[in-house]
Amino acid sequence: MEAWWSGLGSLNQGLLCAAVFFTVLFIWQMIGLLLGMDIDHGTDAHDLSMDHSVDAGVDHGDAGGDSHGHHFGGEITFSLVSVRSILAFGMLFSWAGALYLMSGTSVVWALVLSLLWGLAAMFLISFLIYKVLQLQETGNLSVWTAVGEEGIVYINLPKDGVGKVRVMVSGTVSFVNAKAADGEPVPAGARVRVTGVINENTLEVKPMEIREEV
Repeated sequence: MEAWWSGLGSLNQGLLCAAVFFTVLFIWQMIGLLLGMDIDHGTDAHDLSMDHSVDAGVDHGDAGGDSHGHHFGGEITFSLVSVRSILAFGMLFSWAGALYLMSGTSVVWALVLSLLWGLAAMFLISFLIYKVLQLQETGNLSVWTAVGEEGIVYINLPKDGVGKVRVMVSGTVSFVNAKAADGEPVPAGARVRVTGVINENTLEVKPMEIREEV
């Protein structure tokens, strides 16, 4: 083993070391993905920044479990550059380069072919992660189960626009995009009832009538 290693060029040795390093990190990252570590991927910075727009009238006691709710409406977009896709690139680039050099391929051609393999791995992993995240986002909860449920406006529903409501979806407190059925604005903190589903990420809601106390 030592003689085999000593017989390799410094570039080949470096590629093999890099291949092992990237492989270990890549496997660890993929295990995390399959275990659901990206389940909150759909919660984007836009949603978080708008949390401050919730009026003081929101029933904070009722919203005590906000941090444990699911967020609907954050779009899962395809991204070629991510931690896992970069690790995939490094892993396949390194393995391919080392193997090409050991087979006698010239350094230039070995690097060119390795680059192509790395880019292919980068694209494939990005696509697989995109599909897995889509399944995590929509596979367990169905917004149709929210129809008929009462909820609270979490982010103002603008006139003919979309905001967010806090409502039960498949027995889980969730934050879902919503639009008023009549297109009129509804302030944060108002109680609404879900009357329909516009699409898989957006509910149709109607403000509940406030009964006057006797």
